[in-house]
Amino acid sequence: MATSRIAALSNASGPHSSGIRIRETNAEDIEEILQHRRLMFLDMGHPEAVLDVIVESCRPNIQRYLAEGSYRGWFAVTAEGRVAAGVGLLITPLVSGPLAPENVNRAYLLNVYTYPEFRKRGLARELTQEAIDYCRAEGFKVLWLHASKYGRPIYESMGFEATNEMKLIID
Repeated sequence: MATSRIAALSNASGPHSSGIRIRETNAEDIEEILQHRRLMFLDMGHPEAVLDVIVESCRPNIQRYLAEGSYRGWFAVTAEGRVAAGVGLLITPLVSGPLAPENVNRAYLLNVYTYPEFRKRGLARELTQEAIDYCRAEGFKVLWLHASKYGRPIYESMGFEATNEMKLIID
């Protein structure tokens, strides 16, 4: 699937006419994935000290997820090889629910980030669509995410809906 998507984007006009293509991530991309996670939270206003802890505490898990294949990701890459944007998809065992009673795995979209100089070109949307297409091909009926105020309009325009999920901050 990814190969045909890359070929299609290479010949496209619009956001990808500048030679940007989509490629799957791999274990060698760990530092770029962690950088996206860091910058995503920085854009949301979280302090630098917290970001350093996030990166270091996430590193072993994301490395393991990449190695075992439960973390799937895609980068939008320029003709010069520079990563412009990225998205991650974490497939985790959970429990089934009424929307997909036969599936005990949960697909969760994360680490969606576009470098500022590449924003407003549709890259986050294209990468999110890549993750949706992957989930559809793998038989997932639901894709979950937590949206920032910046990402919410894109996700809503793609059909994502707010849910009844709640959280409790425990001090």
